[in-house]
Amino acid sequence: MMNSYKHLVIVLFSLVSSWLFAQESFIKLPAEDLNLFVEDVGNGQPIIFIPGWTMTTEFFKHQKDHYAKDYRYVSYDPRSQGKSTKTENGNTYEIHAQDLHHLITELKLENAILVGWSSGCATVFEYVQQYGTKNLDRLVLIDEPPKWIGDSESEWVYGTFDGYRGSLKNLLSDPEGYAKAVVDWMLETEISQTEEDWMIAETLQTPKYAALSLYIDGLVSDYNEIVKNINGKIPALYMVRNGWYNEASHWLQNQAPKAKCVPITSHAMFWESPEEFNGLLDGFLNSNTTK
Repeated sequence: MMNSYKHLVIVLFSLVSSWLFAQESFIKLPAEDLNLFVEDVGNGQPIIFIPGWTMTTEFFKHQKDHYAKDYRYVSYDPRSQGKSTKTENGNTYEIHAQDLHHLITELKLENAILVGWSSGCATVFEYVQQYGTKNLDRLVLIDEPPKWIGDSESEWVYGTFDGYRGSLKNLLSDPEGYAKAVVDWMLETEISQTEEDWMIAETLQTPKYAALSLYIDGLVSDYNEIVKNINGKIPALYMVRNGWYNEASHWLQNQAPKAKCVPITSHAMFWESPEEFNGLLDGFLNSNTTK
């Protein structure tokens, strides 16, 4: 009886360990001594959630719980972010896209749905620029213009360089204060001090040198032509916060009229209002939109 009990415990431990390992693991990047932290759970069509600047897989907790039921849910910490290896090399969205391509190849993902959040959209744009859309089913871009700085009268942008001058100085002089400001900016409602501290701690896992490199890369990048080229080739959903939805939808209507654009309540609506957000995303994923 005791032996049977021990055997049952061993089997259960093995099953739980296998399940946990399947959910969380690391992928080694080729020709580099770097590892990407990956969450991979569920079965079906792969849907890949890509965190934004200094963010981590943890921010997609509510999407993991929801989409792992019907999809193969995948998310990862980009290089130098979260639990992935910290490195002074390759902290650009061009290289992040190459890392994503390696992840897709390594995990043998086919007909994937890419969901980029914030600067994760830059990774998506770079991926399409380098590898095309052949192995992709749909694109979802959460609250990120294809160009950060430019002419707000004629383009969909965050603002001007003068508007970023102060934030760059703050990032250099007070990374923790800047991280707090980013967390406050991306949320619509107040959160507990515990939640705020957790979010700030997640972002501060990215070393300042990597955060600054990615920030500058975002400032100087321009993916307007990529958005135009995507139009009609692959279904694309742009989820844009209310504050600049009109500007974004107007620009997309002129430059990429086949794209779908919907308003969301905040930069991180998927965290604040997951059921409503997931419902919007489900509507797009379940639609009969064609390429």
